[in-house]
Amino acid sequence: MRNGEVRRWAAGAILLVLAACGRGERTTDDPVGQNVAAAAASGVPANVAAAVDCGNRPDFVPVYEGATILSCTAAPDGLDGRHVSGNLVYESDASVKDVLGWSRAQANASGLKYRRETSFSYEAGEEAARSLRVVVDEHAGRTRATISWGDKAR
Repeated sequence: MRNGEVRRWAAGAILLVLAACGRGERTTDDPVGQNVAAAAASGVPANVAAAVDCGNRPDFVPVYEGATILSCTAAPDGLDGRHVSGNLVYESDASVKDVLGWSRAQANASGLKYRRETSFSYEAGEEAARSLRVVVDEHAGRTRATISWGDKAR
């Protein structure tokens, strides 16, 4: 084979390999959606896989209107029943008292049962299914709320 023939043959082989690789179909360009679909295909419930996205946090995890979310993490936590835990931190211009009172009202409205309360925190939950703890403090002239939560996969 001559040099030109080798190049044409190599180019053809490369095109053939490229055509055979990476042709999987995706139903969404959303990386979270792709992760959820991949996890569901391997038997992980969608709400467990999607929990890592702060936009998919459980409905009983309240964020005060107009607040700025500083961080949000969530993942399966290894507890029995495919349990997910998360932590969300946000800041608001509302007072500590207003944010804590509003958070308590939201927890109660979602059906969570009172567990404990202080002047800076509120805890509520259901036996081994859902839990919520809101801690508020003043930080740099704003109110910072730290929410820890747990949710059993359904």
